[in-house]
Amino acid sequence: DPHFWLDMNRMADAAQLIGAKLTQLTGDEVYTTCADTTATQIQAAESDVRELLESVPVENRILVTDHDALGYLAAVYDYEIAGTVIPAGTTAASPSSSDLAVLVGTIKAEDVSAIFANTAVPTDLADAVAAETGDDVSVVTLYVGSLGGPDSPAATYIDMMRSNASLIAQALQD
Repeated sequence: DPHFWLDMNRMADAAQLIGAKLTQLTGDEVYTTCADTTATQIQAAESDVRELLESVPVENRILVTDHDALGYLAAVYDYEIAGTVIPAGTTAASPSSSDLAVLVGTIKAEDVSAIFANTAVPTDLADAVAAETGDDVSVVTLYVGSLGGPDSPAATYIDMMRSNASLIAQALQD
């Protein structure tokens, strides 16, 4: 799972490390100042994201995703990854029919209410798995691999994280 940016604490640290390195390379303190401001903004927003994700009852904090994408988010906010539609870190892989049958069984056994997909790729396979469960399983698209457009709810990194947290919390509430 290469999606480290879904851990806001890592991103705040990364901003500071990048700013410090750019200051070192250029001698211009503006990079450190900008990095500190960015890290502070990310850390402040992280508390909002944490509040949203912690509003989900512990027993509902079970994630099924279209591909291996939410590991960092799950680790930080105490969620469980129950399975993936495409058992790989890329949406280009192809699951077998037995993989999908096992996933449907997992979704039923864990009483999963949503499959989280990526806005950047079609949800056809996730939709088929959701339908195959015979239950009321929704497919919720998140901004996983990129920001949204300027008028989207994910126009900035912080907006993306707040939007994703809100969508996850809404989908997993009782």
